[in-house]
Amino acid sequence: MKYILYLVLILGLFFGSCKKFLEEVPTGSLTDQATISSNPGGYALATGAYRTLPNWTAGAVQWGGSIHGSLEYATGKAYSQYQGSELYKFETNVESGDSEYFWGPWNYWYRGIRDCNLALKLLPGVAGLSDTEKSTLIGEVRTLRAFYYFILVRQFGDVVYNTSVLTDISLASRPRTSLKTIYDKIIVPDLEFAVNESQLQDVRSTGRVTKHVARAILADVYMTMAGYPYQEVNATADTTTAWCVNGLWTQTAYPVNTQSAKDLLAKAKVQVDYLAGQTMYQTWNYSDLRDPAQNNKNGAIFSIQYWTGGSTNGMTQNTIPLSSHTTVYTTETGTTIPSLGYSSSYNPIDARIQEKVYFYSNDNIASKYDVNEPPAPKFPLPFLYKFYDQNAAKVLGSSGLNFPVYRYAEILLMQTEVNWTQRQLGVAVPDADITAGINAIRQKAGLPTYTINDVTLLTIMSERAYELVFENKMLYDMRRTRRALIDGSGSFLGIENLVGHQPKTYNYRFGIQHLLNPVSSTEIDNNKLCLQNYGWMPKQKGQN
Repeated sequence: MKYILYLVLILGLFFGSCKKFLEEVPTGSLTDQATISSNPGGYALATGAYRTLPNWTAGAVQWGGSIHGSLEYATGKAYSQYQGSELYKFETNVESGDSEYFWGPWNYWYRGIRDCNLALKLLPGVAGLSDTEKSTLIGEVRTLRAFYYFILVRQFGDVVYNTSVLTDISLASRPRTSLKTIYDKIIVPDLEFAVNESQLQDVRSTGRVTKHVARAILADVYMTMAGYPYQEVNATADTTTAWCVNGLWTQTAYPVNTQSAKDLLAKAKVQVDYLAGQTMYQTWNYSDLRDPAQNNKNGAIFSIQYWTGGSTNGMTQNTIPLSSHTTVYTTETGTTIPSLGYSSSYNPIDARIQEKVYFYSNDNIASKYDVNEPPAPKFPLPFLYKFYDQNAAKVLGSSGLNFPVYRYAEILLMQTEVNWTQRQLGVAVPDADITAGINAIRQKAGLPTYTINDVTLLTIMSERAYELVFENKMLYDMRRTRRALIDGSGSFLGIENLVGHQPKTYNYRFGIQHLLNPVSSTEIDNNKLCLQNYGWMPKQKGQN
């Protein structure tokens, strides 16, 4: 079986235009037995590794559902006006691997991995590329492969190991590999190559991967590995233990006090400190997140690229109140909304909770429905304004707004967290190194700054929740710390063990099974060696 990839051939690459390299349409197909010799062909081959990224905000068969929204549903801090998006399945614990919310990401990110593997096989033989260009493009592609695997292991735990081009369909059936092996043998080596060995430029990204992007992902990887589930698996040399399938998770202490965790945090600090010191990112505004003119500018480090008329941001219309007639979108679904408990946990003087900053409660009827654009009825709760693309909502009906994966605000919060965690584990860290990042975020929000005694796991995770609301960070934070924030009024009331936590709208408490997602039913059906995660359906035939 030959591996087939639709190839993007582009000219705009030579002019550094991200929009150009994403806008071109596929013009042919490529097998792993093809010979690519030209310089444009080499760049196009590497560009193929990006093609699955826009699926970050892809819709789902569930009306109003989205891949982005499902990661927020799983935290217990989301609300939907329309239950066709199946939030209720999360709230009542009846989700399964049959849902597109799980087989969609599995298929999307493995498609990205396959694209990367093909590019990595063929790029060294492209005669039209200089050695520097080859090293740069291989650095890009290895960063993307690591990123795709990083998404997968955080969602599913053990996953299928594949770093080569599959030439026979029988090779697609293989058991899941320990998440520790995926980190140790793929994710970390790929990113460390990109940062330490490749010829990637150490500059801001304009859409493509740069060394800054690789540094941000690597810092996140190191910090995640310093927590769960990596540290629990790493405590034993046996990588054959079926932690995910049998639900063997028992540890809850955080920070995790091991030499491995300390070493990983020290490595994370190097990358975080480097990025925190880059002055090009230090001027940013809340409004940047909803303004396509600011794509890849100011505080943006790595973003999913969209453009109007082509690959559009699919989640923006899901944040609009259900059938409110406040926009020109074909559908207004009201299905991606922070829960009232979440938004109520902001300090009322926080700049981010003020009208039309990160949230809004009022809008006008769109001219499409009434040329006078009168005020619409007040919304039943604060809706997400953070990604409200004004021109898309009122004029175009589709959005070219990028979606942030890493931005400078998160780097500052990571800086506080890594330094605080190191101190908890006995490393001497100056007070200023701990408070600087979180206080920069709080000052921007008009909040009082913290003293060293104010900085705790609760305040660190709370500030991440306030600043990074609905950027798909919270679920991963909950799983790596095994902690969940308790909703309150004016602040989060506390932080408690994830296992045993019950969100306000849920009719059950999180259990061991909720430390991971259910494995895709399509993988269970097609790969008879793939077993299901503990507590989830559907199970593999014959699985206990």
